[in-house]
Amino acid sequence: MKAKLTALAVVLVLTAAAMVGFITWRVRGHQEERPEISAFTHGTVIHAAPYQYCDKNKLDQCDPLGHTVQLAVNAHDPVQLSVDGRIARAPWMLSRIYAPTGDVDHKRAESSVYRDHRTAVTIPTIDGEGRRLLGLEIKLPTVVQTETGDLLEVTHAVWSVATVWKD
Repeated sequence: MKAKLTALAVVLVLTAAAMVGFITWRVRGHQEERPEISAFTHGTVIHAAPYQYCDKNKLDQCDPLGHTVQLAVNAHDPVQLSVDGRIARAPWMLSRIYAPTGDVDHKRAESSVYRDHRTAVTIPTIDGEGRRLLGLEIKLPTVVQTETGDLLEVTHAVWSVATVWKD
């Protein structure tokens, strides 16, 4: 009987300690893991954390700026872009930046908005006019109301991928 009471007391103390640890972890501002994107081509996969990430309800509360991730590409293999399900649940925008070979001053961006919960997109590295893919930008917009009552769409999260050409 005494052994059972001792075992029960140990279980209660361990449970209480676990609860205190969990509550401390939550109260200390545990930051939710940010969604990532990945890009795959020619046997290589990269993962990218957000370049910019702001609270969609408090746009002045942003994480420190991240980094543009580089992906080696060639003219033969497309890029397979995958976005986290948390990104796909909201409308998201993909911008593909192309430029003629050797002429990055004449960039052209092509943008698409996905509202269908799509998590993957195939992107050609050479567009229909023979321009090379320079990079990708994925954006999550949010709508804010201005002081005058107008609704304005602004970006609260951005992921950035730059291509490195391997001829």
